[in-house]
Amino acid sequence: MPKINLRDFYPWCNKDEFVEVSDEMLEAMKAADRQQEAYRRRMYRYKAQYSLDCHDGIENDALYREPSPEEVYIWKENMEQLCAALNSLTEIQGRRVDAYYLEGLNYRQIGEREGVNPGSIMQSVKAGLKKMKRFMD
Repeated sequence: MPKINLRDFYPWCNKDEFVEVSDEMLEAMKAADRQQEAYRRRMYRYKAQYSLDCHDGIENDALYREPSPEEVYIWKENMEQLCAALNSLTEIQGRRVDAYYLEGLNYRQIGEREGVNPGSIMQSVKAGLKKMKRFMD
């Protein structure tokens, strides 16, 4: 069994540490080292360093992926169920839930807009969510 210095394979090792490893493990470690070096060489040779600031659209390809047809179908079904649940609420509850979750207003702002106490807005929104949950189940 050959002895290797861990410092040669792992850059975070600060001191020499010699360990016996099997022949297969040594070959695997050497192959991984060669593969990393070849990757680094290819990056340098073909100038494959990409910048996300160059405005060529690569940042969109890296950050956003196209949803699969199955994901689109599931999303559409969920939106239909959510709209049906929202439509099952009374007019006041629906308006308040819509204002709180979709428009992003807080209870105080909704209360000022409707001329109602913010506590009653909060109770109405929570009751609407309960009713929607029962409808979705």
